[in-house]
Amino acid sequence: MKKILLIFTIALLCLQACKKVEASEIEMISPEEMLDRMSKDDIQVLDVRSAKEFDDAHLFRAKNILLSENNDNGLYFDTLAKDKPVVIYGKNKENTKKAIEILKEDGFEEVYELEGGIENWILIGGKVYK
Repeated sequence: MKKILLIFTIALLCLQACKKVEASEIEMISPEEMLDRMSKDDIQVLDVRSAKEFDDAHLFRAKNILLSENNDNGLYFDTLAKDKPVVIYGKNKENTKKAIEILKEDGFEEVYELEGGIENWILIGGKVYK
């Protein structure tokens, strides 16, 4: 019985590890390409920074979401269209990676991280809103 429990536990841990998105699997989108796609209303934008940082400056049509520790963000993510690409940016790589993992697990296929984040966006002359 103990062997079965041990095998089950190991299998469960392996399945969890397989779900994690590796840094090499994260697709980046350049600020220039994002600007082009935004002009065509071809993407959804998520900002995973704090509410204060979002209020200080955010991209056009960006939606702010704070990722919770217990992953109960499903209700918010359900408002996104799965057939439309999603671009995520944040201050913390871990938050960005976590959001990408959640979306990919939920069936979103086109999920990108904004290369260089909002700082790079500003450097290329991208407009921010308050």
